[in-house]
Amino acid sequence: MASMWRSRFASTPDPFPTPVPDESGRLRFEAEQVADWLARTGHGNNPEAREDAAAAAAPSDFSFSDASAVAELQALIALYAQTDELDELTHSEIEEAAANIDPLDVLLRSEVSAHVSRGAPWLAYATRLVDAAYSPSAALALITRRHTASNRASGSAGPLVADAIALVVDATLALARGNSTVTLDARDAILSSTLAGKLDDDVTIVLPTGADSRDVRRQLLVDGHWLADEAAPAARSVVVARVPSHRGEDVSAILRAVDDISLSLRDSDAAVVIGPARALVDPLAPTDERARADVLRSGRVRGIARLSTGLVDSAVRESLALWILTEPTVEVAPAQRITAVADLTRVQLTAATRADLISDLMAGMGSGRDLRAHQFRFATFVRTTSLQARSGSLVASATRKPSAMTEEAAELPALLDIAAEAVRSDITPIEIAPDQHDVPRAASVAELIRDGHVRRIQGTRLDPALLGSEGLVVVTASDLDEPASIGSARVDQLAFAGRHPSTQLTRPGDVIFRTSPTAAAWVDTDGSKIVAYPARVLRITTADPGGLVPEIVAADIAGAPAGPGVWKRWMLRRVAPHTVTPLERALAEIATARRDLEARAAQLAHYAALIVAGATSGAVTMINLDDAAGAADSR
Repeated sequence: MASMWRSRFASTPDPFPTPVPDESGRLRFEAEQVADWLARTGHGNNPEAREDAAAAAAPSDFSFSDASAVAELQALIALYAQTDELDELTHSEIEEAAANIDPLDVLLRSEVSAHVSRGAPWLAYATRLVDAAYSPSAALALITRRHTASNRASGSAGPLVADAIALVVDATLALARGNSTVTLDARDAILSSTLAGKLDDDVTIVLPTGADSRDVRRQLLVDGHWLADEAAPAARSVVVARVPSHRGEDVSAILRAVDDISLSLRDSDAAVVIGPARALVDPLAPTDERARADVLRSGRVRGIARLSTGLVDSAVRESLALWILTEPTVEVAPAQRITAVADLTRVQLTAATRADLISDLMAGMGSGRDLRAHQFRFATFVRTTSLQARSGSLVASATRKPSAMTEEAAELPALLDIAAEAVRSDITPIEIAPDQHDVPRAASVAELIRDGHVRRIQGTRLDPALLGSEGLVVVTASDLDEPASIGSARVDQLAFAGRHPSTQLTRPGDVIFRTSPTAAAWVDTDGSKIVAYPARVLRITTADPGGLVPEIVAADIAGAPAGPGVWKRWMLRRVAPHTVTPLERALAEIATARRDLEARAAQLAHYAALIVAGATSGAVTMINLDDAAGAADSR
């Protein structure tokens, strides 16, 4: 747009501003000059161009990737919120105002002094930024977003999105009762300020002792939240923590931080911890696994939830997890204690989802009566001792049935009888015995590969020139959207063998899958096909299937999270070994009946189409049988 205006109005009495020098050689323009020109000429259809320029631009000597420069700008805005006449003060008056507001130098005094010492070049910019954002609080939020956008290296420690913040707030509110103290997170300013604004007036808010929380304090000051210097003794303290607290922290550092939080809690205290699922929930290396087990052994971890991806601006592909820590249930023996676990990897954090999850976790911390009275949507329960000994995902058994069927297990035998009677004319229903039995827990694909129950086989990178209409059937990733199309693409067997002599063909029971743009899978019941990359194969080990059934594997993959590498965390349901054979036989019979019915439906559709074509073309005459019968009777 700037280039167009520059050329279009170059010869007018009021030309577009000229570019300023730039070391990179790119054309850059002074934002204030452009804004003045837009306001003066009326171009751009934006009467507030001067105000908006500050939100979209920055001074030439300022960089949003520079943490110290960002801190100085934040300090100026926090000072502006307290003085409201920042641009009218002399440099000495600015330093005096900062000293009066922050005598202990815990939030802005040093930054303001450093800025004044450099000549205070960004005072006017700070004032315009507040005007553009409409408030000092919104200006600080804008700075945080632009700082994050220019510094993606913050990774897991970057700002949480609004849905994740809302979940932490909901969990904290459920734990913080009257006469409580809430210790805010020391690093996430938006999270801490949002939470402070939701707490009741009788709840005291503090920051961790000795924490470097200057940006958090600035946000709290601007938003008008009073921060206690020292927390008075309270009946209950709730700690809110983000992990990792700094970029670059590894899993070991994250677990040490969580362990420190657990050890700092008194009997009546609680904590809400949110951090990467790779540390809090997912399979770990042996050393880290033992460290996490030590935290679980305390008995304080009462609720665990794996969340979806996209909840951290600077790490959009990473899943988060939520831990709720409270006092152990003293009336229950350690061996009998349970922990509520939930897997929301595929679930969006809507307001209803957050409410149901927190309700589940809170009910799970109650008495046996509370457990029986609550209708759980997401959470299931596992022995805490089982979690401590678990080598895989902590929420491996928490995946609720992905289908619409939510009936209790006790009701399933009767429902199966009803469903079998409804289809009796099409198939012979399977015989069932209504007895309860143990089944292997659901496991991630990575765990199943590690234990030798399944193999992953890469697809073949095919040259499109090899494709034809005869030869071996080729299955592509797009075919998984419409399996009926499989068979339209083929490759000459000799030509394929010459180009790919070591490539394996599929075997009966192979599950062909893809990971993007959506997760999809299809069971090859015949085998002898070529799988074209990026489609791949999961091949169940015949000698040791581990309770896996191909049709169930394909059903679990359908609708699973999509994206590079996420397939390793897909949770696959399993069945008891003695159930595999009759289940596979029943599913095969149902599949055959479905194909027959679909063929019958296609024949009926074809018949209907021919009737319509004959009637509309005049080629045939439709006879009313009732009229024909009446005519015969009259004769």
